[in-house]
Amino acid sequence: MKNSSPETNVRHEAIRILRAIDEQEVFARELLSERCSRGDLSERDKGLLTELTNGVIRHRLTLDTIISSFSKIPLARIEPWIIYALRLGLYQIIFLDRIPSSAAVNTSVELVKKLTRRTDATRFTNAVLRSIERSIQKKSAPASEITDPRKALYRRENTWCTFHVPLFPSPDEALSSYLAMNYSHPEWLIQRWLSRYGKEKTMEICRSNNRAPELFLRINQRKISIREFTALLDQKGIPSHTVGNAVVVGDTAVSEIPGFAEGLFFVQDISAMKAAEFLKVDKSHTVLDLCAAPGGKTTHIAELLEGTGWIYAMDISPSRLQLVKENCRRMGIHNVSLVCGDASEDGAPFQMQFDRVLIDAPCSNTGVLARRAEARWRLKEGDIESLASLQYSILTAGAALMKPDGYLVYSTCSIEPEENQAIIKKFITQQDLGQILPIRGGEDGNKKTCEKTKTFHRHSADNEFSFYLDAEEYHLPGMTVGDGGYLARLCKRRPGR
Repeated sequence: MKNSSPETNVRHEAIRILRAIDEQEVFARELLSERCSRGDLSERDKGLLTELTNGVIRHRLTLDTIISSFSKIPLARIEPWIIYALRLGLYQIIFLDRIPSSAAVNTSVELVKKLTRRTDATRFTNAVLRSIERSIQKKSAPASEITDPRKALYRRENTWCTFHVPLFPSPDEALSSYLAMNYSHPEWLIQRWLSRYGKEKTMEICRSNNRAPELFLRINQRKISIREFTALLDQKGIPSHTVGNAVVVGDTAVSEIPGFAEGLFFVQDISAMKAAEFLKVDKSHTVLDLCAAPGGKTTHIAELLEGTGWIYAMDISPSRLQLVKENCRRMGIHNVSLVCGDASEDGAPFQMQFDRVLIDAPCSNTGVLARRAEARWRLKEGDIESLASLQYSILTAGAALMKPDGYLVYSTCSIEPEENQAIIKKFITQQDLGQILPIRGGEDGNKKTCEKTKTFHRHSADNEFSFYLDAEEYHLPGMTVGDGGYLARLCKRRPGR
């Protein structure tokens, strides 16, 4: 194991990555993976770098709200390196227990000194962080001690950081602003969830989004059994447990888990694993995966086919298709053809039909904000409407490629009805013929299944066929194990079947 690098250097890497994420529109996961793969950081430092980077991203609005209350300079006028150093120091002061506040302040001041070489900048950083530190009444207080919610910040596991002065709006007077600032989410998103799910479920969604997600592994059972794989983890001293067919590992970097290069597992959330199973593939089926990259669902379908049949894995991005190719090679899968093309409208270059079609549609990611930390700050309210238009276009194209008696699964990692239930309803109700029956189930976030409740009929070039909604499921973050998301299975039948 490498010797631990100086703490300030790890923090320097953190704010360098944080700034690159904001200014270059890159992803935290990719930058952290690249940095941790160089081999010059200890496991402890990799863990700290990941914690600091993702923690600051998740809690950015909360951190900025507090900094604004103690800074005489508006945030928009603070030099970038200084604001990143302030966020980093404040995150450690409030949310981390093993790092003394004095160390959090001192390392942030040293960073500013190194990056700006200005005495006034270091003095400003020190003054703001020291003022905030003095304002903290109790770093970890139980909910029973909270008397004024304006002076309390939710940390985790029903503990709160309390302050001597009010920092947040009153929830009785401005609930959406209070939740946005306290739980660090865009207010427009909070307002959507409040109107749909109410206060308590919205708070639980936010809390779930601010927790580090569990690491789920889908075991390649063509190469190793789950029992054998967990025994291998035990030999390496890596704690794990199973949830269904998934293995959940403790706080461990993927690079440290044995068997990755050999294709013994695929990192995939337990919710994402459901899509391939929902597709109900049988041996020898021909399957189309319309939005395939990076290949998690493609490789899962291949495993369920047990080496039979064939999969056409299509994606619009050549570079992301390369990830599918690499993952198929690693997992030992050979019954896959890669196709680069646009899945929307008539962009799919196929003159054939498929037994099964999977559409893991591009979406707003609101069901996976814990896992994709920066997504909450990049998403705009208008994006949902434009995404819904794209999703409907892809669904229409995919449905046209189904064989009679086939299934199509439409899935997203969104919890927005416009991208989920509304897409399916539109697909069905926009057809002019046939009886339209109402969907069962609500939008309260509990698992729902809808069995054969909607049909439409239309004429193809050669004969009439019908679609119906065979089943659907949706999940909210924090309500079930795994990420939030949506699944719908459509079936295509000839009349009278």
